[in-house]
Amino acid sequence: MTLDHIYRRLMACYPRAYRRQYEDEMIGVLLDDAAPGQRRPAARDVLALLGGALRAHVHQAGARFSADPWREAAQVLALIAALTLSVRAARVPVLHLVMLAESYPVGIGEPVVLWPGGPVSVLWLIVAVLAVVGWARAGAAVAVCGAAFEVVRVAADYGQYSTVFHLWPAVLAAMVPLALAVRAPRSAAAALARWRLGTLAAATLVSVAAPSIALVTGADNDTAPIYGTWIFTSGVGRIEAILLTAGYLLFALAILSAPAVLRRRLLALVVPVGVTLLLTRVGFGATGTFLKRSTHDGVLAALTPAQWLVLVLTPTLFFAVAVAILHHRERPGHRGA
Repeated sequence: MTLDHIYRRLMACYPRAYRRQYEDEMIGVLLDDAAPGQRRPAARDVLALLGGALRAHVHQAGARFSADPWREAAQVLALIAALTLSVRAARVPVLHLVMLAESYPVGIGEPVVLWPGGPVSVLWLIVAVLAVVGWARAGAAVAVCGAAFEVVRVAADYGQYSTVFHLWPAVLAAMVPLALAVRAPRSAAAALARWRLGTLAAATLVSVAAPSIALVTGADNDTAPIYGTWIFTSGVGRIEAILLTAGYLLFALAILSAPAVLRRRLLALVVPVGVTLLLTRVGFGATGTFLKRSTHDGVLAALTPAQWLVLVLTPTLFFAVAVAILHHRERPGHRGA
């Protein structure tokens, strides 16, 4: 293999557009600097080419993510994520209050169910409202507190039980302040039609009220509890599971009905959360199917370094693949075809 061929192999690490513009010029300079009869590139040239390729990819990614469609998608994601986290925190406190209103003297039988779920739910609801009215920076400041709480909670669960079952809310929560910190040409409300905002509001109400509706109607009194990860909870009755599913479908409708440019970016942005959910529920969870962890006296063993690596890198890798597929589909040549 000649020196020219080796340099061209190394240039394959660069983005395609960069290669089209600079490849021949860069290889010409490298060949001119080579010693007579040299058959292999110098180590410093290899490192320089690989470092340049990394910088080119980072610059390209930065240019792509700074485009207006990604910025608008970030605002919409922050709104939907804040509502989802608010729903997750509000279900038990709302159920407790409904049981008190229904003359259950001690609610669900636990004295402090309103803490911390109640304040956390209100906090995320405030973040959602700020995202809707366009006060993204204020929403990001409030979301930092919610994200810190979710991270501390999952860290406490792992420290006590070695479980990462509830890692996905922490990942989703950490994305909210980052998304709101991005300047966008339009707010989340402007990027979504009014009926989609109404759909998100309906999804929030149905999901929060699902346990309370099942209680008030008594529809689940004679049904066996459902155990499964597909509704993100377990031990609920059939009616409650149906209502929760309806709420999730309404959230999905708001995303899938968005314009194609916005919808594709929203789906790409939720990939890390979805992959984390799958890994922790069917991978590293207490009932893991794949990469199952050993237990000691009924307690899960701590994650190994290899498992931590899988847990961190797999969502990142899938997100990179989703973004690459998205931009490949939106290339002018592909659209024309």
